[in-house]
Amino acid sequence: MSALTHPVVVLGMLSTALALLIAGVAWQQRATRGARTYTLLMVTLAVWSSLYVGQLLPPTVAGKRPWFVARHAMSPLFAMAFWVFAAQYTDRRELLDRRLLVPLVGVGVAFVALVLLNPGELYWSALALDSMGELRLLELTLGPLFWLNCVYIFGVVGVAHVVIVSTWKRTFASYRPQLLVMTVVGSIEFGLSVLFLSEHTTLLPALNPWPNVQLITYGATIAAIPIGWSYVNDFFFDIQPLARQAVIESMDDAVYIVDREGTIRYTNPPGNRLLGRPPDADAPTEPVEAAFAARPTLLSCYEQSVAGAPVADDTILACEIDGDQRFYDIGVSTIENSTGEDAGVVVVARDITEERRQRGQLQVRTAQLERQNERLEEFGQFVSHDLRNPIQVASGYLELARETEDLSRLDDVDRAIRRMSEMVEELRELTTVDRDSLDADRVNVASAAHTAWAHVDTGGAALQVPENAIILADIDYLLHVFENLFRNAIEHGRPDEAEAMLGDGGGLTVTVGPLEGGGFFVEDDGVGIPENERDAVLDHGYTTTDEGTGLGMSIVRTIADAHEWTVSVTESDAGGARFEFRNVDRPGE
Repeated sequence: MSALTHPVVVLGMLSTALALLIAGVAWQQRATRGARTYTLLMVTLAVWSSLYVGQLLPPTVAGKRPWFVARHAMSPLFAMAFWVFAAQYTDRRELLDRRLLVPLVGVGVAFVALVLLNPGELYWSALALDSMGELRLLELTLGPLFWLNCVYIFGVVGVAHVVIVSTWKRTFASYRPQLLVMTVVGSIEFGLSVLFLSEHTTLLPALNPWPNVQLITYGATIAAIPIGWSYVNDFFFDIQPLARQAVIESMDDAVYIVDREGTIRYTNPPGNRLLGRPPDADAPTEPVEAAFAARPTLLSCYEQSVAGAPVADDTILACEIDGDQRFYDIGVSTIENSTGEDAGVVVVARDITEERRQRGQLQVRTAQLERQNERLEEFGQFVSHDLRNPIQVASGYLELARETEDLSRLDDVDRAIRRMSEMVEELRELTTVDRDSLDADRVNVASAAHTAWAHVDTGGAALQVPENAIILADIDYLLHVFENLFRNAIEHGRPDEAEAMLGDGGGLTVTVGPLEGGGFFVEDDGVGIPENERDAVLDHGYTTTDEGTGLGMSIVRTIADAHEWTVSVTESDAGGARFEFRNVDRPGE
């Protein structure tokens, strides 16, 4: 039997072929996280196995030495590749941080150089031959650098395996066979490594049944069994076992992944916040009923889905988070593994707070536009109807003045034009009043009333403000309200005979004061407004005189609407007109 057909060599060739086969299988599933790195890992292992075959075939130490050196120089590279694979496979991105990866790679490259250079024979000090039939094996005498290299390789690979195994508790039962395969493969490699090292240390008894045969080379042959089993059962790299993926981590929606036993296996930061937990906390270890107890709507949706009932489309979870009212749309979906079995459910709470706010703002804006349209329609009717009278009066007197050359008629034309100007100015005020144009601030009602009183020709009338109040209002618009109410009281508060005896507004008292429960009133002690006309007083175009525009009181109502105040017309204790404004905001409310 020649060296080429010796079982040890044949087994090495088989190990190389199987490593390449596993690499091909992994490459077919390269779209899955970690599969590309695992492919590189298996290719590295195949090259490593082939180097051992090359080491076995030459009959002399000189012929074996280059293969031995190259093989040991590749070992740190395998450790670095396995570290990257474990980080990608488990989605532990922090393991690939430059602050950790740069020194890890730097130390590995340094060991590669030390193997190649063997300074002071600190890696190996002697190489000899040992016969096994027709095959010549290399007997090694290894130095301290070899053991340091072993510490590095076993440390890196060992920690990487711990990372993989630690994911066991965070994944679905359906995907645990995939983790089991990785754990078995790692255990095989570790066991074979112990057999190899036991020959070169007095700390362990010599466990290798075939001395100087490096059984660690045949790890791929043994590992092919669990890997092949996983491939036949369609879960080798078919689905990454971890739910913790970047796409879920970066979602603004709350995500909960629950296994078939009713345990939450994963939740992202928004999901933790919704449950009142720290954003970076691990998934709750308690049953989903306990975890969702504080959010009954969330629990109800989960239970409905598990029972086979669909979750209503209009199911909304409303809650307060960090002092802010939030709204969530709940969705529950079943998760299936590659064989079609139910693996659990994913509960997603989509944050629709901003959507609801925008929808509410749109509704408010729509209502405002509807009110504006109604107002414009009223304006159009008013302009087409009420402006017609002063236009006709002015045109008639102007024609009469031309025919008679009596210029005194122009005074009537002037009055008609002034009335039209007043209407146009008041119409302009009405069209500019809107909630968006308000600049609400603290307003002293007494001060505003006195300021407005000074702007009105009050004659002999008097203003009383026995009590003061502070409200939130647009001061300019509030002055318009007071001015129009004061002007209305003076013009209509006394009968014609009283005005003739006492002068314009003479003897009339107008009072401004606060209302119990908030708001303010404006009243007078005049003749008042008939009860059957009070509802119409604030309508566009309402007037009881030929000189009135019918818009002054309409402006009052429009400004009140813009502030979202309610205004009502009633009777004062003295029998005069009384206007009450309620739902008025005050500072601090």
